[in-house]
Order: sequence, then structure tokens, then C-alpha cells
Amino acid sequence: MRISSLSYLLLAAGVASSTLSACDSTRQVATTESSSSPLPSAPAIDEGDVTFSQDVTQGEYRFQVKTFGSEPSRVISIRSYRGSSLTTDPIRTSVMGAVTSVLAADMNGNGKPELYVMTDNKKANGGLYGFEFNERGYTPIAAPGTPVGEPGSGYMGQDTYQISGNKLTRTFPITPADGSASTGTRTVEYTLDGTGKLVMGQSMDR
Repeated sequence: MRISSLSYLLLAAGVASSTLSACDSTRQVATTESSSSPLPSAPAIDEGDVTFSQDVTQGEYRFQVKTFGSEPSRVISIRSYRGSSLTTDPIRTSVMGAVTSVLAADMNGNGKPELYVMTDNKKANGGLYGFEFNERGYTPIAAPGTPVGEPGSGYMGQDTYQISGNKLTRTFPITPADGSASTGTRTVEYTLDGTGKLVMGQSMDR
């Protein structure tokens, strides 16, 4: 039996459609707050269960930050605006602990605002989430690891963070190796280099 050219075209179109559908079913979802395509790591939320809400500004940019839920791991929503326009798809992801403060800055002076979210997570190297934004997206800023060298001696977590000028300061109790009571606190300074990496600077004990 002869098959017309039209039949061949319809058959090819059906194969192509099936192939595309199979590819879409395994595609990773982009970073977005859209309910139709949430981050895989972010569970569904109750929009009425807001446990933190704050707006901060840096230059022409405004950031709207909210968290949902009261579990140790909770969902954070970040919207970045320049004027009245969103600069990127809203971010939705998970953080550990309750948010205690949100700070915006431009520590490396490159004109790209940064957003730093602090939580009450006291585990070692916990409690800080950073993002650097531009007009079309953002880049995560990795939290600093355990301080290297002498500044890292006696480090057991319990970090608190602040921004002072163009530096991020990290303060934690100094814990003796035998686990006895803290002997004071240590503050370590960090700058943000041109690649968006936090670089450790000087430290001071009190």
C-alpha cells in the first residue's frame, strides 16, 4: 500500500512531538517562584503562613524577602525589583532556621547589589545565605567555610554576621579544645572579590 507524502509528514511530526514531550518530562525546573514551576528543593507553602517579611534597598534596587512556615527548614521567597520591575524570576528556596535579619550591600563596588540573609542556625558554617543580583538574574554567594589558620582555632559555630562598610564581619565564641566554657569571642572580616567570592581578612579577639 502506498503512503502519501502528507502521511509521512504527519508521522514525522508525531514522532518529534513525542520526543519533545519525553525531554520536557525530565527537564530540571529553573529557579522561579511560579507555582507551576517551583524549585525542586522548595516544598509547597501556605501563602498565609508568613513568618518573616522585610523589604531592603540598595541603590535603585529593592528586595522583598519573606519566609513561610515554622519548621527548622523553611521556605524563603525573594523578589528583586529595579524601580517597579522585577529584575529576575522570583526566587524560592529553603533555608535552615528562622531569619533574623536581611541586609543589602555592594561590598565589591561593582554596581551589582548583594542580598545577605541571616538565620538563627547555630551549626558550624550555618546561618548565612548570599546572592549577587544583576539586571537579568542572580548568582549565589557561597558562605565562608571554617576560618583557616589561627582564626579557626576554637571555632564551633554559633556565628553572627553583620555588614560594616565594604566588609562582612563574622563573630563567634572561642571554645577551648576540651569543650569548657568560652574564653571570649573572635570577629573575622571578609571582603567580596570581583568574582563574587568572600575572602577572609583580619581577625580580632575580645
